[in-house]
Amino acid sequence: MRIKQSIQEHLQKADVQKRILQNIHKGRDEATVTISRAAELFGITENKLRDWEEYGFLNPLRPGGPKGRRLYTPTELDKLAIIRELIDAGYSASDIPADIDKLWLTIRSLHELDASAKQTLKDVADPANEPAINQRIAQGKDEIFWSFFAPRALRLALKLITGDIPNTMAGLILPLSAEVNVDAVHRVEDLELLGESLVGWLSQNGSSHTLLTLRPWFQYASDFRIERLQEMRSSSLASTQSRDNTFIILQRETSPLTLNSDAVETIHRLLQPVYENVERSRTCLGIGARDIINSATDLYNSMNYDDAILNGLADMVIHLGGTTDTGQARWRFCWLLLPRDIASYPTNMSNLTIRAQNQDATYTSKVSFSALDKQMSYPYIRALHSRNTIYEPNIPASDTQAVLRDLDIPLRSSIAMPVSGEDGIPLGVLYVASHLRDAFTIDDQRLLRIICRMAEELLKTYWIRRQSISHLSSLIKKPSVIDTLFEGFASETDFNMDIETLLDTLQTNRLAKGKKEKVQDKVVSFIALDIDKYSSLVNKYGERLARNLTREVGLRIQEQIRTFFKEYPECQLYHIYADRFFIVLKNTSLEQTREHAERLRVGVMGPYKLDALRVFSDQQSRPESLIELNGITVRLGITSYSYPKLDEILNEHTPEFAIAEIRSIITSALDVALVKGQIEGGNVVVSWDYEQRNFIRWSPQKTK
Repeated sequence: MRIKQSIQEHLQKADVQKRILQNIHKGRDEATVTISRAAELFGITENKLRDWEEYGFLNPLRPGGPKGRRLYTPTELDKLAIIRELIDAGYSASDIPADIDKLWLTIRSLHELDASAKQTLKDVADPANEPAINQRIAQGKDEIFWSFFAPRALRLALKLITGDIPNTMAGLILPLSAEVNVDAVHRVEDLELLGESLVGWLSQNGSSHTLLTLRPWFQYASDFRIERLQEMRSSSLASTQSRDNTFIILQRETSPLTLNSDAVETIHRLLQPVYENVERSRTCLGIGARDIINSATDLYNSMNYDDAILNGLADMVIHLGGTTDTGQARWRFCWLLLPRDIASYPTNMSNLTIRAQNQDATYTSKVSFSALDKQMSYPYIRALHSRNTIYEPNIPASDTQAVLRDLDIPLRSSIAMPVSGEDGIPLGVLYVASHLRDAFTIDDQRLLRIICRMAEELLKTYWIRRQSISHLSSLIKKPSVIDTLFEGFASETDFNMDIETLLDTLQTNRLAKGKKEKVQDKVVSFIALDIDKYSSLVNKYGERLARNLTREVGLRIQEQIRTFFKEYPECQLYHIYADRFFIVLKNTSLEQTREHAERLRVGVMGPYKLDALRVFSDQQSRPESLIELNGITVRLGITSYSYPKLDEILNEHTPEFAIAEIRSIITSALDVALVKGQIEGGNVVVSWDYEQRNFIRWSPQKTK
């Protein structure tokens, strides 16, 4: 049993299976029969075989050259069996296409799929084959990650490929067979040669689809074009070849792609696990209509795309309302009204437009509103601003809304419910109307609240999905920048690298014989800066506004540096974290650094006008979102080191760890200085004092 298990484990290895398949194909290719034997096997004359070869049906081997003996491989014999069947069925040679073998393989693949599907259904229908509940739960846990990862890997890869091309659709095709000959695919029509493939698709409305297919093909191949996944510069390919078998599908009229090597490398690595886990894709996306669709409709796009799920919810609302004794729907139409435009999330909505409605055009025409002002006669506007359900059980004819007067709907009752709003600003309004009085019972209202929760989940999911793929191009260009609001500042990583470079130079000069540089008169100074009462500002106004304040303080520091530090070109500002900044001043004495720090303290003070909703640096501010903060102050800590002193400290540590140790000493000292400034009440400059060998509160009046 152990030997059998060992054999089984060996045969399951990918490299072993690959070698076996290569040898099998090699054996089949080299196992041939003569023309006389082929004629004997199928009861065909040798002359007929020669005729079929001229038609292009057969391509036997001729090892001895054009006049050598014909040898038929198993592949040719398979094709011969197909041709013989068609000839016997009454088809003429001119009727048979030259690629009859490809047609046969396609038919067989579909037949095998159908047989497998029937067997799967049979197994499912048999209670004896059903796994236990705990087994199904365990299996679901195993599959859930791959169901999450594979579709998102394909979607993000597609967004990196399409970049900022607006309103485009694109696809990726990943052949799952290791034996596929991708070099034979030159046209969209050739995609069927790839066999079993994983397909990722990005629709114009932003939704993505993931599916598994036995043969990728399009009903109208001329609508698309294909590209290999490789570096592309303008309209031409770069010299590098594609590293895997991935194909890009684009609409034929789409502009030529431009893919740099960084983006291509990122996509290759993102898709590599998909190629390495073929069986997991088959499990999650196999037979049983388990194609994955990640809807992410841009509901605020000017093109006003329809969303199948939201429209489906509107149809479901009408269905849930039931019917009258005459079979008519009790509720006649359902609208989902959303902001006409959105710049940030959540947003203060002043204008609404219909983004989804039930599909019964008999009662509701496709009314499109450019804007709805804040007239309180509209129940959905009142619901929006009151954040309460507005129920009108008996609508008089005189109160019919202007937008509905031309519709053949005798409204008698309606209900408007904010979507979300329990913990913030509503995302939209669900509006349902009926031709009956008192059409919405308390049970109906509970049911509609549940529908509103479904809509809330969907809208928030769409928003998050779109946010997660925004600014992907900047991710490729600057992978170290997470918060683009601070991309104009050097980071803590930059600070560490710059300090370690300086220390490394000192250490190298000290260790290198005969290359010791004169550093007696060189010095490097540091300024650390924190915003006073930052935690209180966060608690009062929230993280976003405090983050925007930190950026504005940093910009003001930059302006101060440009104004007062012109004579110090080696001055560098770093944003460390939260509200903390470091400034490095090379060749600047402690006394000069103290004066610069005092100028910064005074220059940074004062009121700040901030956009409370700013997310990105290029985001346009709205006057109504601006808030003014007064009394903002900062505290500053100062340290300074001569190069000989740094060299001395380096010599006290093991060379392997010396640089990291000294960098830690520098940052720790700055932390202590800022804590001292906080204890002093803030709005101060705290500096190291060589005479007292401690940190002191420094001011210009104390200078000697």
